[in-house]
Amino acid sequence: MKLGTKIQLYTTVMTVIVVILINLFVYFSYKNFSLNAEMGQLENRGVNIMQELQNANDNNVNSEVVLQAFLLSDGYMRVVDEEDKPVVRIATETEYADLSEPYRTSQYKTAVSHNGMEFVMVSIPVIWDNGQVYNLQIYENVQFLYETFEVLKWILVISTLIILIVIFLLNRVITNIILKPINKLIDKMKKTDDTSKYTMIEINEKDTRELTELSEAFNEMMIDLKTHDENQQAFIMNASHELKTPITVIDSYSQMLKRFGKTREDVLDESIIAISDEAKRMKYLTEQLLSFAKVNREDETFSLEPVRVVKLIKSVAERLETVYNREIEVAFDNADVLGLVDVDTFDQLIKIFLDNAYKYSADKISVNIMELENNVEVTIKDRGIGIPKEDIDHIFTRFYRVDKARARKTGGSGLGLSIAEELANLNDIKINVTSRVNAGTTFKLSIKKVKKNEKTK
Repeated sequence: MKLGTKIQLYTTVMTVIVVILINLFVYFSYKNFSLNAEMGQLENRGVNIMQELQNANDNNVNSEVVLQAFLLSDGYMRVVDEEDKPVVRIATETEYADLSEPYRTSQYKTAVSHNGMEFVMVSIPVIWDNGQVYNLQIYENVQFLYETFEVLKWILVISTLIILIVIFLLNRVITNIILKPINKLIDKMKKTDDTSKYTMIEINEKDTRELTELSEAFNEMMIDLKTHDENQQAFIMNASHELKTPITVIDSYSQMLKRFGKTREDVLDESIIAISDEAKRMKYLTEQLLSFAKVNREDETFSLEPVRVVKLIKSVAERLETVYNREIEVAFDNADVLGLVDVDTFDQLIKIFLDNAYKYSADKISVNIMELENNVEVTIKDRGIGIPKEDIDHIFTRFYRVDKARARKTGGSGLGLSIAEELANLNDIKINVTSRVNAGTTFKLSIKKVKKNEKTK
């Protein structure tokens, strides 16, 4: 169902329900008010009759004569004893004589129906000529009131139908006015989709705030999609380029092996070594690509928790010292300092920075862990070749390498620091880089510190 149809339907239905409820309230209020007014008049008449009967008793006047004087133009009066037997009955129509209500010692009033006609009545205790307490019951034909009620009912029904039609038409006009700019926006979006380009939507200053925000959100989405698409294309091109070189080398040496491998041992040895090196490089690059894809995918096992940073980093350093056959010096001021990280991704993050320091330096690697007021600062320093100042802002870009020839010798893929940045973002870790050419590079990681009384790992 369209939004306009929903708005029109819901508004019309709710309006009709409200109108019906109001009309019902008006109808029954008017009906009760009118009947109560008639019964109030009958009560006053009954009180007057009761007083006249009292005077008649005092003056020895026949009570029935008094009742005759007070008979309604269209009604019925009767006096009944305790056994509901009528003592006196006076009616303007003979068919009214069958009207009867039970004897009661207290005064009451009600509305009754009889032979398709409507009456209101009051019953008042009175002292009759013989000194007994009887009931004086006065009935008035109020059929004219019910005819008025019927007319009022049809007026309200017809007015409800008219209001329904008017509200329906007004809702249609108002809905079209409201949805007109939205439909224009939808048309613009469809045209953008048809062109297969990331086209921005012009924002009209006359549009409502909601439409303006919707247009701005669409434009921001287009920018994000464009950036994502460009990054994806660049990633594919860079990955293809990185894989193309080792594949070309392997293909070239395999062709040499076909032609000279059986006759020249020097070509055979050279080809085997070259193919092996390029296969290792391809394997490393593939692993980096898989790592990058894994980091960019939501991992359900990822969770930040308080961790002893010194213990974790020392464990990583000890493992890598054996692999690199290189000294990794870990210094700290508080062995029990806690940082809020995910253990697995933080472990991988430290490995990347230590591996980077190992590849681009020949001296020992220094790691310093310092506890600050709100953070834990981890500094990883090497004494290697360093990074030129103009390249520092680009080192976290995928496949970016300061010196491609030098990176090829060290086995770099240009993905390590990009993965490190993604891992740091996951752990809410800030990275700061300082470097001097031929003096070394320093990476500072700022980790959120937690209280000691929290659960540790």
